[in-house]
Amino acid sequence: MVTVNFPAALQPIAGGQSLIVREDVATVGQLLAALERLAPGLGEQLDDPLYNFAVNDELLLHAVDQRPIADRDVVEVIPTMAGG
Repeated sequence: MVTVNFPAALQPIAGGQSLIVREDVATVGQLLAALERLAPGLGEQLDDPLYNFAVNDELLLHAVDQRPIADRDVVEVIPTMAGG
C-alpha cells in the first residue's frame, strides 16, 4: 500500500487529496501506471514536467521512474515552482 498526495489542481482527477494504491508496485514508474488504472487520465497529467515527485519527503530529481518504493511509502506530487 502506497499513499499518494496530490496538489489542488489534480484533486478533481484523482478523486481527492490523496489516493491509496493497494497494488504491488516496486518503482515510481509502476506506481504511475497503477494511478492511471485507478483514475484514468491522471497518468497523462502526471507525465508533464510541471510536476515533481517526492518519496517520504525526498525530492526526486533523476531517474524518477526507476526510483524504488516500498509498502507504506508516501509519495507527494509537487507542482514545479518558477520565478525570479
